[in-house]
Amino acid sequence: MDCKTVDNRGFNLPAVPSGSVSEKGVPMGNDFTSDVRVRRAINIGIDREEMINNVLNGYGSPAYSVCDKMPWYEPSAKTEYDPEGAGTLLDEAGWKIGSDGIRVKDGKRAELHFLYTAGDSVRQALAADTINQLKKLGIDGQMEGVGWDTAYDKAQTQPLIWGWGAHTPMELYNIYHTMEETGLASYSPYANQKVDQYMDEALAESDLDKSYELWKKAQWDGETGITQSGDIPWIWLVNIDHLYWVKDGLKVADQKLHPHGHGWSIVNNVDQWSWEP
Repeated sequence: MDCKTVDNRGFNLPAVPSGSVSEKGVPMGNDFTSDVRVRRAINIGIDREEMINNVLNGYGSPAYSVCDKMPWYEPSAKTEYDPEGAGTLLDEAGWKIGSDGIRVKDGKRAELHFLYTAGDSVRQALAADTINQLKKLGIDGQMEGVGWDTAYDKAQTQPLIWGWGAHTPMELYNIYHTMEETGLASYSPYANQKVDQYMDEALAESDLDKSYELWKKAQWDGETGITQSGDIPWIWLVNIDHLYWVKDGLKVADQKLHPHGHGWSIVNNVDQWSWEP
């Protein structure tokens, strides 16, 4: 049995240049990914359908945000796979193909060091597939399995494969909203005051439907936001189907969209399950 989900996998791209240090003394920023054209190129340069087939054996769906299919999802977040467009963006950003096929700019190579949590084979495979796909664009990549004790700090300068997804728009807030103590979003160096404003207004809104519209505007309001046309500080890859063995004759009740690992267990509606003759 496979259940559709909003259990997504993606990675952060530090949106500020290197050189700054957090209050805890952690290095922050990445000179390559701080250029929005690079981030946009990476987003449209990944074939998510190929990734689903190669890594998930077909059990998944493309992810374009942290809240696909939810009432507060902004549909304009969806992008089409466009490697030629990605190449054009990288060219415009000054990253030209070198003799070995890897792009260079001012003597520096276009490369990313992908992190994943050690022991998670799916995240490891997604990192490997991402590296293989980006190499076709002229971006070199390496990967490293790390523990959560160091992952949060290392993600301030390099992409980390994350898992998110919940039945609440607070997931957007947790990832993208500026934290007062740092002046940047918690999980990746990024800040946009307009995005913060929309989310703050959404939390203060007493009308649920109106709050959804504000959450959507935080993603893209026609001028700014966190989607492809905006700042795109995160790249979303796939929503992973949840798979279960089911005993013959057991009728599992219809499932709502499953979140990431918590918040909704498959047995939440076990009182509606039945045995078929």
